[in-house]
Amino acid sequence: MSEENTQVETDEKVETTENTQEEKRDNTTFTQSEVDSQISKAVASALEKREAKMQKELEQRIEKERNEAAEYAKLTAKEQEEADYKKRIEQLEKREKELNDRQLLNQIESDLKENSLPVSFAQSLLTMQDNEKIKKAISSIKKEFDNAINEQVKEKLRQDTPGVGVQATEKDPFQTILEKYK
Repeated sequence: MSEENTQVETDEKVETTENTQEEKRDNTTFTQSEVDSQISKAVASALEKREAKMQKELEQRIEKERNEAAEYAKLTAKEQEEADYKKRIEQLEKREKELNDRQLLNQIESDLKENSLPVSFAQSLLTMQDNEKIKKAISSIKKEFDNAINEQVKEKLRQDTPGVGVQATEKDPFQTILEKYK
């Protein structure tokens, strides 16, 4: 029983000391030079980490190139020609894909402009890689886009229905003058 009481008292003391330490931290103020030095340290640390990462990536690329060169040197002349041919084919396929993507992107952008849609949709539509599917997607986007715009316009232009009109109890003053002369 007494052990429990001492434990509770100790816990309360720990909590109060933690609270006072937090309050002390909250009330501290820093000068501009202290803030600048902390920022400088953080930036320097981030730059060092980035530089280390870049260095590691560079070393990995160099090691990969060395391994490829060593394997290439072990090949016979005919195998080297085949490897060169495969490498050229891969480069050509990569270039062709880039050109096709660029051409498709231009086509998508023109279709979007033609349908009065934002060109920012083009990059996401490029992932489809099929012109017919892209055109279907553009037409459905256009339909949904127009529906959403029309709903917003209707909402903004919507007015309250007018109440029952007030009937004019007074006659037109000109009409009363005319009636006098009849």
